[in-house]
Amino acid sequence: MVKRARLKKLINWTIQGPIVTRLLVHFLSYNVATVFLLLVVYGIRGSLAAVSDQPQASSPATFWQQAAPVVICMFVMMPFMIWDLMKLTNRIAGPLYRFESLLKEYGKTGTLPVAVLRDDDLLTDYQQHFNE
Repeated sequence: MVKRARLKKLINWTIQGPIVTRLLVHFLSYNVATVFLLLVVYGIRGSLAAVSDQPQASSPATFWQQAAPVVICMFVMMPFMIWDLMKLTNRIAGPLYRFESLLKEYGKTGTLPVAVLRDDDLLTDYQQHFNE
């Protein structure tokens, strides 16, 4: 296998797009659910404090002060997750794009060149079958 850096980060949106979009939706859904559960716990604690006559600050700012680390962590982690997902899907989309270009070349010239993939690419089993 060849060790070359791939210059394009988005090889094929039809392959990479749905994967990145779906995982981004899962990540955001998880964080929204976490903030919602924190809000529920905060509301229950406030209700219990009201029933037991214990003083508690019930302003919304207090909740956001408590939830701020979760929200900040979400926004800090999001770019890293997107970058890592793009790298992962690139390891799949790159070989598929390479196989597609080799098949197009085969259609034009009638000769099928050997498929060579990068070191970290996935689908190496397809490469072996393709080259047989």
